[in-house]
Amino acid sequence: MFSRFVRIVVAITLLIFIVNAPSKIAEASKEAGTMGNGYKKYIENKQDTQHRKSQETKEAAVVPKEDSILDLSEWQGKLTSAQVKKLKANYDFIILRAQYGSDYKDATFATNSKLLEANNMKYGVYSYSMYENASDARTEAKSLYNRAPNASFYINDYEEETVTSGTSDESTQAWLEEMRKYSGDKKVLLYSYEDFMLNNTATAVQSYDGYWLAAYQETQPEREHVLWQYTDSYYSEELDQNVDANVLSPNVQSSWFVS
Repeated sequence: MFSRFVRIVVAITLLIFIVNAPSKIAEASKEAGTMGNGYKKYIENKQDTQHRKSQETKEAAVVPKEDSILDLSEWQGKLTSAQVKKLKANYDFIILRAQYGSDYKDATFATNSKLLEANNMKYGVYSYSMYENASDARTEAKSLYNRAPNASFYINDYEEETVTSGTSDESTQAWLEEMRKYSGDKKVLLYSYEDFMLNNTATAVQSYDGYWLAAYQETQPEREHVLWQYTDSYYSEELDQNVDANVLSPNVQSSWFVS
């Protein structure tokens, strides 16, 4: 009798796991390849407990709505024409993920970018970089441009160590040089958090047009930057959900990105 009871319990437990597994897997992979994922891992894994505690309990910076700039990916879903009209009324431009590595195309990019273009709204694009060497970096840069030739500017989102041959600096420089072949006068930015940049791409970042800094804190970072991602939980009334939000450096105007 006891053995039968154990088998029943095991069977029920297994059934519950099977039913819930897809949603758990989806949740676990939800942030993969999205801007700030590497930075969040850095915060969570940082050994300095006191620093981690201060980061986790610190509220998002208070930034005027009109100064915020949103960055979106497939996890925010497909935009509607009504949403784009509202976004255009409140923002000079937004930023979309176009790809994760060179093989994975963001599921909503094609639809959302066309809708933005139809409404004459400017947008930049980023690639969550996964390159393993300089050649791979060039492939990812070219792929990003080919997927978004109408973007106003381009971002190399390199925030997780993936390089296995050569140095991260060399590969990140190669990404930029390849993108320059196609981007013309459009701005090309590098995104990451400060610690990662200093340890992996401190030389290459100097060749980019600007540095986009991730730092979930209340005040403008001292590190030189053109754009500051200050939160991943800004409530967008236009989209009725929380999204990543950014603010310009005090010395940079929106026109710098899109002109």
